[in-house]
Amino acid sequence: MLKKIQLPPSYTFIQRGKALLIIKEEYKDLLLQQGIEDIETFLQTHQDTARYLHGRILHPSIPLRDGERMVFRQYSHGGLFRAVTRNLYLFGARSVRELALTEKILSSGIPTVQPIGAIHRPTFLLIYKAYLLSLEIPDAKDLIQYFQEIGRHPSRERLLHKRKTIRSAGRLLRQFHEAGFFHGDLQLKNILVAGGRVFLIDFDHSYQRKILTTREMKKNLFRLNRSVEKWRGLGLPITRTDRFRFFQAYASKDEEIWKVMRKTLRTYSIRYFLYQCRWTLQRVLYK
Repeated sequence: MLKKIQLPPSYTFIQRGKALLIIKEEYKDLLLQQGIEDIETFLQTHQDTARYLHGRILHPSIPLRDGERMVFRQYSHGGLFRAVTRNLYLFGARSVRELALTEKILSSGIPTVQPIGAIHRPTFLLIYKAYLLSLEIPDAKDLIQYFQEIGRHPSRERLLHKRKTIRSAGRLLRQFHEAGFFHGDLQLKNILVAGGRVFLIDFDHSYQRKILTTREMKKNLFRLNRSVEKWRGLGLPITRTDRFRFFQAYASKDEEIWKVMRKTLRTYSIRYFLYQCRWTLQRVLYK
């Protein structure tokens, strides 16, 4: 199944014991010399130089070469049953598929992380663990961190930067959709800001079509807006004007998209209430 996934020619399949490694050619010797196939030992060896990035779980960032750092991301479940299933998966090859898709996204000119490898490690029968390796974007902040640092009463310079960033995020998502990509988990944590640029990340459950439907675009926009509402409720300083500026940059002069967004907002309050109920249930069950 894994070898049916089409990868760019710059990657190599390597079998080491039970683990199947897919590594970018220019990093193959370096990672194999460090014993990347033995994940626990590899991380233990680098614990003194690792720093940790926040996601659903902490992701170690480890120095590689010439100032580069590698982010080591282990896949883990969300949702109602994450306390039970945690980092175990049945069927599929999540990290390999995401690596291949991320390379397609990069080749479409969309700013994102540079993947350098994926690990698929069977544990029992069809159950496996998955890991994705990518280069860290230096000094990157997700939009939650970015808005927290901007604050409620920014200086004029910071305010202008904030507006520019929001417009850039809107145009980037439109570029992403026009290239036929659908994001499987579009939320504030999966949009990064670094060096005046905006990046989309985390393409698990994402896919590409020749042409994305209006319904799929709407689903992505609704998911992002839901993330905004959730964090606004926790005190994140995002205004209605900020959201309008994002949608304006996304829609530009496309009247059809404006119609879709207006229709979405008319039904938003009911749908958001249902999601609030689900979040409450998740917190109770997880505890």
